[in-house]
Amino acid sequence: MKRSWSVAALGALVICVAGCGGGGSNGRLSSTEYKQELAKISKQSDAAHGAVEQSAPSAKTVARVQAVLRTFASAEDRIGNEVSKLKAPQNAEAANAELARGERDDAAEIRAVLPKLAKFKSVQQAFGYLQQLGSTKGGREQDQAISQLKKLGYTSGS
Repeated sequence: MKRSWSVAALGALVICVAGCGGGGSNGRLSSTEYKQELAKISKQSDAAHGAVEQSAPSAKTVARVQAVLRTFASAEDRIGNEVSKLKAPQNAEAANAELARGERDDAAEIRAVLPKLAKFKSVQQAFGYLQQLGSTKGGREQDQAISQLKKLGYTSGS
């Protein structure tokens, strides 16, 4: 009697695992789930950008500007890693990969600039240098990816 119960229980478990949330199409997120995940990540990105916009103008030293940018670079890396872990729907796979790459490239470019800021004696000089750099490769990659995801209907963009 016990044996037939355990066979029945095992059968029920197999059916449940196969039919209950096994991810369906290779573990990919549905369009709705993907949109929700992108929205969460977008809020994190907005918070990171907001922190820079709030902290940088009040920086009194070049070292403080570097610290603010270092924190932002860490946030960009973390966000890039989160994006890369998403199992995007197949039609968004390339844009998702480009967005993750853009976040990480942006972080690397920011880190590369940090030592160069040390040569400036004032915050104004450091800001002047940063402004002349213009856009980053990572930023362009992010913009392209967001534009593509917007066309696909996964984000409203920002």
